[in-house]
Amino acid sequence: MEEDQDKILEEAVSIVKNESFHMQRALDASDMKEALKNASSMISEMKTSSMSPKTYYQLYMTVFDQLSRLENYFLEEYRRGRKIADLYEKVQHASAILPRLYLLVAVGSVYIQTRELPAKAILKDLIEMVKGVQHPMRGLFLRYYLNKVCKDKLPDKGSEYDTDGEGTNDSIDFLLTNLSEMNRLWVRMQHTGTVKDKTKREKERNDLRVTVGENIVRLSSLQGLNLELYVSTVLPKVLEIITSSKDAISQQYLIDCIIQAFPDAYHLHTLEPFLESLPQLQPTVDVKSILVNLLTRLADYAGEGDLDVVKSIDIFGLIKKAVDNIITEQAGGSETKALLQLQVAFIRLSLKCYPLNTQYVNEILNSSVTVVDKANSAGNLEAESLKNIVKLLSYPLETMSLAILTMNNYPKLMGYLQFSSRKQVAFKIVEAVVTSKKTLDSVDTVEQLLHFITPLLIDCSDSESSEAYEFEDEQQNVSKLVHLVSANTPEAFLSIFHKFYLTFSKGGSNRIKFTYPSLLFAYLKFLKLLDTQSIEMDLLETLHIIHDILIKMAEINPDTAIKLGLECVLCINSFKTNSNYGQAAAEFIKQVINLYQEELADTYSKFATVNLLCCAASKVHCIDLSTYEEILQIILQFASRQLKKSDQCFSITLCTHLFFNENVHDGDKVSGCLNKAAGIARICAKNPRNIGLFVVLLNKFVYFYTHARGSVDADLINGIIGFVNEQLNGEFEQDIKAQIHEARIYMKNTLRYIKSRQAENQLREITA
Repeated sequence: MEEDQDKILEEAVSIVKNESFHMQRALDASDMKEALKNASSMISEMKTSSMSPKTYYQLYMTVFDQLSRLENYFLEEYRRGRKIADLYEKVQHASAILPRLYLLVAVGSVYIQTRELPAKAILKDLIEMVKGVQHPMRGLFLRYYLNKVCKDKLPDKGSEYDTDGEGTNDSIDFLLTNLSEMNRLWVRMQHTGTVKDKTKREKERNDLRVTVGENIVRLSSLQGLNLELYVSTVLPKVLEIITSSKDAISQQYLIDCIIQAFPDAYHLHTLEPFLESLPQLQPTVDVKSILVNLLTRLADYAGEGDLDVVKSIDIFGLIKKAVDNIITEQAGGSETKALLQLQVAFIRLSLKCYPLNTQYVNEILNSSVTVVDKANSAGNLEAESLKNIVKLLSYPLETMSLAILTMNNYPKLMGYLQFSSRKQVAFKIVEAVVTSKKTLDSVDTVEQLLHFITPLLIDCSDSESSEAYEFEDEQQNVSKLVHLVSANTPEAFLSIFHKFYLTFSKGGSNRIKFTYPSLLFAYLKFLKLLDTQSIEMDLLETLHIIHDILIKMAEINPDTAIKLGLECVLCINSFKTNSNYGQAAAEFIKQVINLYQEELADTYSKFATVNLLCCAASKVHCIDLSTYEEILQIILQFASRQLKKSDQCFSITLCTHLFFNENVHDGDKVSGCLNKAAGIARICAKNPRNIGLFVVLLNKFVYFYTHARGSVDADLINGIIGFVNEQLNGEFEQDIKAQIHEARIYMKNTLRYIKSRQAENQLREITA
């Protein structure tokens, strides 16, 4: 019971404190005999058998603190002239063996500091003497105490206690002996008591494991330890101690201590003997977790860039052999999750050591297919196992990108995943390909890629809906793939694009609204590339596909379809080599006009579309004149029929560029548009919100006064300037002050421009 342990500890600590008090008084009085007597009585409290390991450790720490004070006193006595050898002999006369040995170790640690005898001689004597305590827990803590007080007194390389240059070997012998004996005592704890207390004993043993592992930590921290010593002496002897114990708890812990304590470079150079030792462990030892820890550390080490050792050691082959043996024995059982964790650690290490070796990755995936297939048949494929499959499929993407398309086991593993996990992997594939910027240069590659990312492209029987932002992110990344297409011939380009087109067309409206615009721009980029390289070819089929894309987009989003259609017009208009497609451009712009008439109802959408039509049509020169003039008249009608007078005015003003651009110079029609716009502006003048409209109109008048002489009268410009200045000097409601402020800035900049031109002896007729 916890209460009983607390009571036992309280009584023992009380006695320890009382004896330590009297010990200190005796020390102050220089009464060594009495002090040693009190110290023996204090240490005797550790002879108890009624404490749990956890409680015993608390008692040990209390005694340890008092013994530290006693050690300091011994050292001071030596400095005052007392012979430490005499004291070393004197403490051995203590009647009880446990106090005698604790005191002997305490004096021995001081004896080493005096350097009257070689450290290795004293350590050898101490390590032999402590064999006198064979009670498992008492002996374990006694040796732990020996380890603690001597940790900074070992004759290590560079230490003041290394007198003959062999100190590192002596330190290794000391620590290996202590490890062997402590492990033996620790294992013996398992075999005390009754069978029904087995679980309790195992817990108690685990509470004490750090005392044993301390020896391995000390070994790893020796300054004189090098790879040669580790390979020839330390690892073989430590492995022998571990395997000979025949105890699963000991083996599990100490093997892991080796992995965590010693440098990763040492593990790489001793990979073969280490792996060969694993089958010698007890059947209940979790070898998989040991390997996972080892492979994780080695992967992190390899990730730091030191890969020279990879060239001389068959890391993959050695680990593959060990892993395959485990899979052969355990696949199909209850350890599927752990087996896949092992495979994840293995593939991560393989990718760090051999980042471009697809064969190694495919072999690991093949083994994983075996594990998953057997687990699936046995009904042992749980959620955590599926997460590990996702990791197995995700790690290769970081370095291999498109190379995963050649791995026949990759889609097999994906097939075991639920839709959400398949989609997750598919998204990682897309991200990896986009990030790597690898070109998609063959139909086969694209076909395989699209097969791998099917969960992102079409609805499956087990599809699940995504959050809107997730879905948008997925489709935007998919859309980027078409811009990675590159091929040696135009025909190959078009074949790849057509594969994307056929696949995207099956995705449904929600996906198409993201993928089709990107595909259309990829087509246009390709057409411009042909023209740049002066390659002549029949583009009708390609333009038909683009037309079909626009029709589908018009069903989903007319506004977007209009913008895409105008992009197509401008692309065709830019052709120099394939310049005989003016009719196609006319069809595209007529399609935009039809969409305006049939699909747009929103006032702002109509206004924006008219402006886009004006801008695009003013640049077109590839359409025959009669068709072009017909289109211009339709656009002008659209401008004149805007619902808001202010929109009418702005749109008609913009229409002036339809009749005055690099292809057309019709001053009369420009004048007609400007006068019509001015007439509508007068109607809008009553509303102070429209003052900015007059500044826009003023800028157009000034532009055409400069560029289309005779189309604009200077008096009209001066009238607009006078009207705007008068209006801007008035008082306005609070809710329109921001608009007025913008209009004032616009007007100020306009007048500054006029004055700058007047300084160049132009626009002299205008009053600014």
